[in-house]
Amino acid sequence: MLLQFSVAQPLGAKDSTVLIRSCTIGSHPTAAKMVDKTPVENPKKDESLVNGGSLNVAPACIISGTPAQTDLRLGQGDAAKSNGKDIATLLEGMKTFFNDKENCDEKFLFAYYKQTVASIYVGPGLGKQTVKSTLDALVDHIEDSTSISNKTVVELCGSGRRSQQIIGLAIDTTGDLAAVQQTAMQWSKGTCAIKGSMKPAGLLQGVRVFDLAGDDADLVHSQPTPTPSARSERRGLTSMFQDMWKRGEAGLLEQRAVCKHIQVEDGDSCTSLSVRCGIRGAEFLKYNTKTNLCATLNEGDYVCCSAGDPYKPPAPEPNADGTCKAHLIENGDSCDTLAKKNGVTVKDIEKWNEKKTWAWTGCKDMLIGYNMCVGPGSAPMPPPQKGAECGPLVPGTKPPKDSSTSLADLNPCPLKACCSNWGFCGVFPDHCKMNSPKDSSPGTRKPGFQNTCVSNCNYEIKENSGPPAEFGRIGYYEAFGLERDCLWLKAKDANTDGSYTHIHWAFASIDPNTWKPVIKQGKDQWADFKKLSIKRIVSLGGWADSTEPDKYNIIRSAIIQNREAFASNLAQFVKDEDIDGIDIDWEYPGVSHTP
Repeated sequence: MLLQFSVAQPLGAKDSTVLIRSCTIGSHPTAAKMVDKTPVENPKKDESLVNGGSLNVAPACIISGTPAQTDLRLGQGDAAKSNGKDIATLLEGMKTFFNDKENCDEKFLFAYYKQTVASIYVGPGLGKQTVKSTLDALVDHIEDSTSISNKTVVELCGSGRRSQQIIGLAIDTTGDLAAVQQTAMQWSKGTCAIKGSMKPAGLLQGVRVFDLAGDDADLVHSQPTPTPSARSERRGLTSMFQDMWKRGEAGLLEQRAVCKHIQVEDGDSCTSLSVRCGIRGAEFLKYNTKTNLCATLNEGDYVCCSAGDPYKPPAPEPNADGTCKAHLIENGDSCDTLAKKNGVTVKDIEKWNEKKTWAWTGCKDMLIGYNMCVGPGSAPMPPPQKGAECGPLVPGTKPPKDSSTSLADLNPCPLKACCSNWGFCGVFPDHCKMNSPKDSSPGTRKPGFQNTCVSNCNYEIKENSGPPAEFGRIGYYEAFGLERDCLWLKAKDANTDGSYTHIHWAFASIDPNTWKPVIKQGKDQWADFKKLSIKRIVSLGGWADSTEPDKYNIIRSAIIQNREAFASNLAQFVKDEDIDGIDIDWEYPGVSHTP
């Protein structure tokens, strides 16, 4: 199972409610495969995002890097017997993820398999083929080992490498997901993991590392400026970008009256920046005159490598429809780095998102995989979520035409059931209870709560004008009961004491070839049932027809894939048989423990 969650929100924290997305590499052979009516496009491919989305600008999506044989350090915890085959299966799943071109921008991944967990961090200055070569080498090492530690770490770290050039993999066979999360976070901050209780255990030799800076590993590893805005531009830019990357000139594009510039990366100092610029330290300080510069460097800042005005990125303008330029929140993002990247301030970002952007929880706890504004304008639509039933997360949902319509009111649940912030309908506390902060954005939940209701909320019971003139009494005539050895009841005697006002025939069947209701059980009682002087209703479904292996898919296919034909046949059946109604008893839609 592959997992995605924020590295900045510790799983081990008290009252942690970190959003975890998961997917399985394979499906159980007996699992029912449902047809996707509305396929969900990868939200990273939405070209309305700022710069056309991360797939257009991530370095590893544009160039492959220059391969070089490198030794990676191995670290181990306490020795313990572990199943090497299970670890190899887990690593194969992680390799499959990074082999997909649509994941070329990803830096973090977590995985779980049979109580073994793993995390991987690959810096944006390394090509994704580095992951495959690292995992292949580790699998070979595990297969050759006589015993496997309960904690294993592999890393390319230290020796002056910044976080952009680090790759690390942590494996824990005790299932400590919080521990491997913390290790991945350390690598992303430039800190190595093999220290303290994690003891050195030799080298993983001959791993092919694809460095996006070629042989000049200490040169610049930042995006070119300006960045391409469309996928078609990216192809033509590749060769130019690669040459610039190898020379350390990415970000050094000449602009009128603006200095040549690079962006400060995690772990940079004035010395490393001057080296990346290709100039002497005295020249660097001459071009960057900010007081106390070397003591106040922050990741994402721009510094000059030549004479000229300091560079500031142009702030994104609203889209033609008035919506803001949106950014799909990535693992490791912060408002500070996003503000610097887009030429705005953190206060601007808070102002543009509070009270309007879906599920906005503030800069502290941004939800990865959701859209946020990095410029002025109306709120963006959140990315569609597969399986969502209500709200703006339903695939194919269009933005509201009227600005007075809240995103929360889109796609209301049937029968006015409650809609949760995750896009699911229901009538239970997870769907109906309001756990949103006062005056917050739609879809936002309070800290410490997993869910909140967004529409048709709470359990307020509204009475009608008064009780009916008379009450009814409903019964079920068990036509299937005639198959018992005793205790039969004939249909003509079904209204036992004359007090029933409605009686259901339990049950009619559904012909899977025509989607018509047919009477099979108790067929010889059907004529007498229709003669009863009450409301006569036919029930379809029931526990047996909803759950037995040879029947369960008939009622769901009739309702989901063949609903129009099924509904027409039901109406015709009521008319032809001169009865009063239909009762569909599907037990139960959405329940996972039935077939």
